[in-house]
Amino acid sequence: MPKEEAPALTAHQRQINTAISFCEGRNWTILAVALRHCWGNGFLDVFRAYFKDHAALFTGMSYGMGSTEHTLEQHECFSNYLKLYEDRLADYIEKDPDGPRASVGDFYRELAEAKEQGGMDPGTQEFIHCLVASADYDSFYSVMVREAQKLELLEAQMKARGDLPEVAEAKGAVSSPSKGGKGCDDDDDDEGKGYK
Repeated sequence: MPKEEAPALTAHQRQINTAISFCEGRNWTILAVALRHCWGNGFLDVFRAYFKDHAALFTGMSYGMGSTEHTLEQHECFSNYLKLYEDRLADYIEKDPDGPRASVGDFYRELAEAKEQGGMDPGTQEFIHCLVASADYDSFYSVMVREAQKLELLEAQMKARGDLPEVAEAKGAVSSPSKGGKGCDDDDDDEGKGYK
């Protein structure tokens, strides 16, 4: 009988495995376990969905922090994202049966030690950079502008195909029930779903 071969690893998967081995070799066991989890789709998909769901807040914005004034809604969006990120990471590190079952403080001590040490392989450097950047408004803003540009492109494509109306709603116009909005019959439907 022929032996079943394991599927070939992608370059990214090999990089993750190298980074995990690097962390384990330095006795950064919490960081090693978190690295595998944080690069997994189960963790990342939560944030991909968040970025996509909130991209409309950043339409019309341009790259470069000083190029445009930021709204309170955008800062609130970042605060909510940061809470989601920190809560998901802490839950995994402290409580998940597959996680390290360690304190978040110990995780951040290992992270700080890794940042200070240097001499890391590229995968570990990228992971540490991403962890630090995840809590940075400038990085969040860049991701959201990119997501907003994708949204704008999709809307332009839909409009070109005739899937979107040609005329924008005027300010102060009564919203159609299908669009939602104040004064619509569907306002009560949003209760308890996280909409404001």
